[in-house]
Parts: sequence; C-alpha cells; structure tokens
Amino acid sequence: MSVKIKDIQTRMIKEDDGSYSITCSALGVYSSGKTKQDAKKNFVEALELHLSVLREKATKVITA
Repeated sequence: MSVKIKDIQTRMIKEDDGSYSITCSALGVYSSGKTKQDAKKNFVEALELHLSVLREKATKVITA
C-alpha cells in the first residue's frame, strides 16, 4: 500500500478548555497548544522531528 502526500489529512480540534489539538493519525503525529498558532507551531515541530527519525531509520536500513 502506498500513501500519497495529498491523502494525508490533519484535523484541528478545539478542546473544552479553549486550547487546540492537531492530529495526523496517518503519520502518528499529534500536538496541542493554547492558541491555534501555538498548536500549528508545535505540530510543525513534532512533524519535523517525526520525519527526521524516519529519515534516520531509513538511512540505517539502506546503508546496512
């Protein structure tokens, strides 16, 4: 099964306490923040970290 970038969706949820959560179940990346801007910033950081770990693991497999 292949996944295309356009098929990956994120969802922003306004929590009961007024904060925001962003989810991307397809990639297993989740984040939150007090404001929409905070949630987006935190999500981008979490996504970058997640992708860097995937890159590192893929590189180890290729070079092994």
